[in-house]
Amino acid sequence: MSKATQLVATVFASFALALLAATQGAAQEEFSGRPGLTGPEGTPAEIATCDNLRQVVKGFKPVPYERVDLWISGPLTILHTDRVLWYLAVCSEPGIRVMCVTYSDNGMKLGERVVLAGAMNIQDPKHIVLDPCLASREDE
Repeated sequence: MSKATQLVATVFASFALALLAATQGAAQEEFSGRPGLTGPEGTPAEIATCDNLRQVVKGFKPVPYERVDLWISGPLTILHTDRVLWYLAVCSEPGIRVMCVTYSDNGMKLGERVVLAGAMNIQDPKHIVLDPCLASREDE
């Protein structure tokens, strides 16, 4: 590789890292004060709960075509499969129900405290779908 090519590669890599850092910083500001929300594949500082979920999503307007992940903990209220996918849900009415579309129930049982984490799609004021989503026991 020539010195000119190395220089261009170094400058490009530096630019890409600076852009990534700026984007992550902006995303963290966007999610400030909203437990459980993070950028794609991120880990939030705090996990949302059924009790604070309404405040977390109140007035939140995700940018179209940009993924936002939600991490939420609560008791498992729905556990259903169509033999291909599993549908797990936490939180009940009058709160916002959060459904996780995943590939396994991981041996979880109804009523067990779990953490659901995945790409958030707000369906309406009472329903959020996480797809893709991962589910685990709260104590894992």
